[in-house]
Amino acid sequence: MAEAPFLADASGLYRRRLERVPSGQSTTGVDIVFGLALLGTLFLMLRHWRALWDADFTVEDRRLASQAAVFVVPPVVVLIHELGHYLAALMVGGHVLGFHYGLIEGAVTVDRGLSAGQFWWVALAGNLAGTATGLLLALVGARAVGLPRALRRILILGGMLEVGFQLVVYPLISLSGRFGDWQAIYDFGATPGLSLLTAVAHAVALAVLWRWWRSHVRRVLFDVDHALAADVARLEAAMAASPLDTAPGIELAVLYAANGEMGLARETLEDAAAVPGLTGPPAARLHLVRARVAMFEDRYNDAYLAAQDGLRALGGGDGLEEGDELTQRLWANLGLALASMQRAGPALAAFDHLRPPIVDDPRILYTRGLARLAQGDRAGGEADLHAVVGWRPEGDLLRQWAEAKLLGRQPAPPDDRDRPNYARRTKAPPAPIAGV
Repeated sequence: MAEAPFLADASGLYRRRLERVPSGQSTTGVDIVFGLALLGTLFLMLRHWRALWDADFTVEDRRLASQAAVFVVPPVVVLIHELGHYLAALMVGGHVLGFHYGLIEGAVTVDRGLSAGQFWWVALAGNLAGTATGLLLALVGARAVGLPRALRRILILGGMLEVGFQLVVYPLISLSGRFGDWQAIYDFGATPGLSLLTAVAHAVALAVLWRWWRSHVRRVLFDVDHALAADVARLEAAMAASPLDTAPGIELAVLYAANGEMGLARETLEDAAAVPGLTGPPAARLHLVRARVAMFEDRYNDAYLAAQDGLRALGGGDGLEEGDELTQRLWANLGLALASMQRAGPALAAFDHLRPPIVDDPRILYTRGLARLAQGDRAGGEADLHAVVGWRPEGDLLRQWAEAKLLGRQPAPPDDRDRPNYARRTKAPPAPIAGV
């Protein structure tokens, strides 16, 4: 950290004294807490050393690698950040009075008259050093395919987290708290040209890094975690060879979703849906998967729009062959999305298009029952909820919700006595209505 000047001397130069903590409070407590977390992480890594670095990269290994990225990487980058300030001060002839390093924070105290431009460079240099280090770590992790998968995850995730901290989190903290490096970097009164140039470069860097993260780094992390690069490459090649064939895109999205990467699944489907000339049943199937993914993520408006796109691809929402399963499932997801947005009337109108067996799906019955109750149809609503109770086995979550709604209450929280206190749930999970 380097702090903006607070006093100008008679010659117009600034004497810099860097305050380490903006509030005047000691950071010892923060360093101790972080240090304990760091030691705990290192202990776990040593305890599971063989399992962490072997070829079988399990969920537990990924969790420990992520923990290392959060607690092991930052102290290294912070040290390099502070060394960047130190070396930049020496470069411009500054006199370093003190160097403080505390795992996740630090300060370099500089005295002797420096021009505003020189101090701008001292303040910027630490952040450049920290950003470059984080970016280098991420690049090594992304490209060095021969490294253990745990190490690659630590380097990629830890590096990108540090880049985000150096370029986003720390600037926001510094500027809002009126302390630290970015007060000097963006001192438009003292260094208008340099500050403007920095702002432009800052914005361009964020845009480029965000695009790199979304287009490349997340996919590399997916391969590191799941070792499915061959399957992804095969499906992407099939999508490129036949853009109007939606089957490879759907399969790739399902592959991502099944492994917890809902963001990549969503983007894959959106890219496939944007192909010009896509219509008919292939397009409708793609939009149905879009709607189902959106329902799983509780993005009900997106699910509604995707279902409408699917019906439109088949020629419109009205006049379709009601017995067609694809059409039925699109109407079902349209109704589920509308009901989830508290639009009971339109949801019931969508459910009116359904025929067996879709209309008998317990998720449809449950949602239609709630919509009927909301519209004042108590008999119809309770009949649907009783049907869910009859369909689903004892202990089933959807049955619990139906029974609770019939009694006018919320379901009881799950029995989490086997979980630690911090992981125990205080209310029931939401009713599982997605996936029709």
